[in-house]
Amino acid sequence: MLSHRSSRNKGTSSRTVISRVHCAIPLGCGNEMENPFDRMTSICIDRPRTVLAIGLVCTLALSSMAMFLEFDNSEDAFFPDNDTVRLLDEVEEEYQASLDFVRIIVRIDSGGLSDVQNWVHLAEMEAILLEDQNFTEYGYPLFGTRANSGPASIAMGWELHSDPITAQVWSEPIENALIELESASEGDEREIALDNLEGAMFSIPSPVEIDSSALRSWVPSSPDLWVDRLANGENITQLIVTFSESISAIQSDDESFNVSRDLALVKLGILSGMQYLDYSAALKGTVPAADHEELIGTTGPVLISFVITTESERHGGAPPGDIQEDVDNWAGALQLRIEETGDSASTVFSFSQFSLGQNENLGKELGILNSASLLILGTILWFSFRSKRDTGYVLGLTVFGIGATYGTAGTLTLMGVPMTFNGAMNSIPVLLLAIGVDYGLHVVKRIREEYRLASISEEHVASVGDLQKDLRKAAVLRGTKYTSIALLIAIFTDMVGFLSFRLSSQSFLVIFGTVIAIGLFYIYLFSVTALPALISLIPPKDLPIERTVKIEENRITRWVGDLTKMPATVVLIAVLLSMPALYGVQQLEVGFDTRDNFDDSVPVVADFLLISDVFQSSPSPLYVVLDGPVISEEGRIIAESAIRVLQGDDRVTQVTTDLWSTLESGRFSNPLLDLHMSGIESGADDSWGALEYWLLQTDEGRELSAGILSSSGDQTVISFQASTLDWSATSEFESQLSSSLASEVEGSEFTLRVSGRSLILAQITSDVADAATLSTTIVAGVILIMLFAIQTGRTGSALKGVKRGFVTWLPLMAVVAWVFGIMGFTGFQLNSQTVTIGALTLGLGVDYAVHIATRIEEEAMHDPSAGPSVWTSRSIATTGRAMCAAALTTAGGFSVLNLSSLVPLQLFGQAFVVAITLALMSSLLLLPPLYARLLESEIRHG
Repeated sequence: MLSHRSSRNKGTSSRTVISRVHCAIPLGCGNEMENPFDRMTSICIDRPRTVLAIGLVCTLALSSMAMFLEFDNSEDAFFPDNDTVRLLDEVEEEYQASLDFVRIIVRIDSGGLSDVQNWVHLAEMEAILLEDQNFTEYGYPLFGTRANSGPASIAMGWELHSDPITAQVWSEPIENALIELESASEGDEREIALDNLEGAMFSIPSPVEIDSSALRSWVPSSPDLWVDRLANGENITQLIVTFSESISAIQSDDESFNVSRDLALVKLGILSGMQYLDYSAALKGTVPAADHEELIGTTGPVLISFVITTESERHGGAPPGDIQEDVDNWAGALQLRIEETGDSASTVFSFSQFSLGQNENLGKELGILNSASLLILGTILWFSFRSKRDTGYVLGLTVFGIGATYGTAGTLTLMGVPMTFNGAMNSIPVLLLAIGVDYGLHVVKRIREEYRLASISEEHVASVGDLQKDLRKAAVLRGTKYTSIALLIAIFTDMVGFLSFRLSSQSFLVIFGTVIAIGLFYIYLFSVTALPALISLIPPKDLPIERTVKIEENRITRWVGDLTKMPATVVLIAVLLSMPALYGVQQLEVGFDTRDNFDDSVPVVADFLLISDVFQSSPSPLYVVLDGPVISEEGRIIAESAIRVLQGDDRVTQVTTDLWSTLESGRFSNPLLDLHMSGIESGADDSWGALEYWLLQTDEGRELSAGILSSSGDQTVISFQASTLDWSATSEFESQLSSSLASEVEGSEFTLRVSGRSLILAQITSDVADAATLSTTIVAGVILIMLFAIQTGRTGSALKGVKRGFVTWLPLMAVVAWVFGIMGFTGFQLNSQTVTIGALTLGLGVDYAVHIATRIEEEAMHDPSAGPSVWTSRSIATTGRAMCAAALTTAGGFSVLNLSSLVPLQLFGQAFVVAITLALMSSLLLLPPLYARLLESEIRHG
């Protein structure tokens, strides 16, 4: 290109050369479109010291506002605003369901549950957990009236209260006494029989609280004798019914016997309530799901759980972060106590540990990735510029731009605008680094091109240092302004496109789009203000003029130029390439898999995945919410039918708690509750009203029921566990369960609804594909409208504006189809990171498209008679080379994401490198033939 400029400008002064190339007026426009930032550029170059000093102070002050940023890497940050989420919020607010599961994952020795010593060891582990005052102080009775659940306590509870064989110790004397009484004649024989029965009734056991002492003193019999019977659900319900009917029917004038009889009936009533406990399901919930059918043969691992509340009020008003740190420290101390028993294989897990461990590792990893990105980008820039100075300018200003972006987000947070950063934001620093370097590189390359043009008319100019200061300063101003107009069009279009994410129902997309828009603006602003100020203030490296930038045409540039002679062929090839890509789009799958967001090299994360995979346990409780007059006969029937639905579903691993099983298990320790329950069973008048009053109006009743019964008494929750790691299966499970529950309340005044964090995550995942389509469609539409508007403003003609805008926009659609198609063919999945790949491809693609289109306009303006092939060849030789260098830096920046241990970041990096490559190819090969021919048509028709 330089040879063309030289030949046509021989004999002219440098001012003539400059005047001929300074204007980027679009063809067909009578007035130049004013760039509002050009004035800022001029001021920065005229007064660089003042501007840089003020800019540095303001940027540092603004960056300091990042301290107000809120970070939430939990799943809540991804939750949309819908009925399921609102129901979960209602449940957690009403029932204090902010919980943490502290679990000991016991790796048992060979022999599994058939070995007595393993049961003794399990009892010891659970005793250690119950003796830990750090946890017991905050225990939450999720398992009926207990906060703990372990195989040893479950087996002990069943053995003491439900085992028919164990019950023979007291049931056989009663049975023999009843037979003796039935056959006894009146008189002394009957009195003796009554005395014998009275003595036998004293042996009916009262329920025993299974604490750490009971666990340590437990001597289990051979598991082969009782594990299968426990697993089969054997209990003494029928025995209790028979005894209750027989004993209650006995009439006697002996007051002592009557007292003993009534006491026996109370004990039997309490034991009857204990039979509601599903010991079989509870025990199965502590072993791997694959071993549920053959419990005796399991070799573990085995779960022992203790549930604690993490409500701030219960922890003295401590913030959530401090509570998590406390639980993490307590779990670490518990781990040491376990190891002191000689068990080095078992581990302690809590979700507080998981959150802190994962986030700590993620923070370290992001720091490493950002550092690696800076190193790679710096290396590429140095090879491109051959100047440490220019490399430092571009990288440094980009980092300042990122700081200003985070500072602005912090300021918005302080002002009350929701700007919580979550896992979807992990790629933002790398993204802004890569794009910021892209902008800076274009500015520096164009300034260097102006150095070469300015040197044409100056004699004895062999290097940049030989240029007069005023001439060099003018070259900086021209180069920045030329780049600024293309960047302004691209950045304005990008910003509006990304801000359109605020129309999405996905909160993480709303914040992601806003932060990216803010970041792009700052990077543009620094590129057209601070960067030229630095270049004009500090003398540049004294490079030979011919080495500042390469702008000569060659075979490749002329070949691309020749493509303008066959635009139909180029379009046909693009269409043919797009057809298989569209098929690949149909193969694209959603992969918002929970496990992919975790680094399983972290031990606590590995334990989390073990619990999710092997035990098929949801990370947090799932809920069935029953609305209506729940403390009524019909309410109890509906609740029990809902439980039957859950228990009949193979995907439900355990029903952990509900109102009626809690009341049944609680009556043995509370005589007043037992009295109310007995009144209901006997059909006593106003028994339901008395129970309702006790549950809602007394301290004892609220303490027992607060976690499962609303304060108004018109709502209760049933907590359960299910396998929820597979999002598609979970989504189907939620739909089928909701349908089954709805049929149970059809025609009644009750409603049954399902909610839970794992169900919401599955719902989010199913919405990811819609979000990808919606975000891409919105950004594509906004970009098209903006291109129409900008080109119309530049040309002064609506028709020309629409034509230019559409021709610029059309190749972008092809790029999106190619990117998604390749992702589909190669097995890439849409996740929390790649869901934005379509919108980001459009954003990057429009940058490239605007750069090359604007340069083709310039070339057509300088030499209208040269024709499309020459305009295109010259544009590719100059701006095209800069675009290639920019694409290389952007790809290099994103390539570091492949070093991440998180699959979503890896996929995002890989997909974006593909998108960059395709966007560059489209802008250099597909757009020029169409755009140059359009300009030729405009020139031909005046």
